[in-house]
Amino acid sequence: MTGGVDPQLTGRDLLLAAAAEVSRRPSTSPSRARQAVWVAGEYGRALERPEHPLGEDATASELFRRDHVEKYLELAGAGVLRLRAARDPRKNSDHSAKIRLEVLHLLVRVLGMESASDLPPQPDPPNKDPVVERPRVLLRERLRQLADVPGAGPGRIRMLAMGAIVCETGVRAGELCACTVGDLSPSLDELRVVRRPQGSGEAGTYTELLPLSDLSGKALIRWLSERRALMARVEGTATALWVSLHGNHRDGQCVPAGTPLQPRGLGRAWTRAVTEANLMMAGTPGWEPLPTCMEQLRRGVCPKATGAPMSPDPGRAAGLLDLLAGRATELSALRAAQDRGAAERAARSALRRAVRDAWAEGIDHGAQLEVLFAAGLTDAPSLAAAGWEPAVLDAVDRAQGWGRGGGANGPTV
Repeated sequence: MTGGVDPQLTGRDLLLAAAAEVSRRPSTSPSRARQAVWVAGEYGRALERPEHPLGEDATASELFRRDHVEKYLELAGAGVLRLRAARDPRKNSDHSAKIRLEVLHLLVRVLGMESASDLPPQPDPPNKDPVVERPRVLLRERLRQLADVPGAGPGRIRMLAMGAIVCETGVRAGELCACTVGDLSPSLDELRVVRRPQGSGEAGTYTELLPLSDLSGKALIRWLSERRALMARVEGTATALWVSLHGNHRDGQCVPAGTPLQPRGLGRAWTRAVTEANLMMAGTPGWEPLPTCMEQLRRGVCPKATGAPMSPDPGRAAGLLDLLAGRATELSALRAAQDRGAAERAARSALRRAVRDAWAEGIDHGAQLEVLFAAGLTDAPSLAAAGWEPAVLDAVDRAQGWGRGGGANGPTV
């Protein structure tokens, strides 16, 4: 066994110790920590039941055998392990069963039992009819119209950007919330997303680059302007692309507006926006009410994705930065000579390709901009010529802390 779990423990004590170890890990969210304690306690109570073949002396290798786990899941699904009686003990929840299996995988991992365990697979999610293309196009248009109404607040503008991106990329709510300013391409025509397939764990994650339409790019420009106003209320730097609009409470603490948006908050905001769109579109020929759950909407999307590394390769990154520096120096010299002919256009195109390739590799925006600054491309027109959207530059400025008295050395963009 690994971590701080006593290898002599058995049964309920072993399960609770493993749950405590999961909870202590920095990567464990408060909600996941509560789930770990819940599952460990529930499995412990299963060991007290005569229907379960194991008892308090069960070892880790016995606890995580498939037949023993399946018996626990069966008892839990029947509702007989609850601390409080359920209204209908026979009622089972597919979502609860999914969480139980996810937590059991975490317990196995902290115990170092991956090779010795045999957990049941996650059940396939129920099939849902995907939203076909026509309603998705109408939804994007309706969100745009809602955002264009005079006096539209940041909530509508944020949902325009989110809705357009989901309709084009099929991104999950958690994946969307995890996006940072660095995941935006400098020209706002691509988005980097870390995909986390359901039930795959960290080992199954991978990165994709997804193309964005002109609508999504313009929606992001509008959202970044609103985001800038919200971020003015938050101390320090910030990289989260999607932030909250209002103050809230989380785990007993006050959370101000402008802090990273969480999947639950995103779900509530999305439901409000889609409900409004459904009401406004009622009676429109060809319109069918859209589901208020983002999950069903994204299932109809088949984006054209490009694979990307989870983190930059040091050797390749160094080569790309050298190429970027050479392209930037070439364009800077031509602009200084006021050469606006074919040579300058070719240099501009070559530099934009170098900027995109460096971003696709995962090279930080700040590192790229330092190279451009060193080459003499420091003003807004020069950076625009290099392919940088001003709204992205402003967001990078805020994320890096440049020009804000925060001790950063980079110049104001």
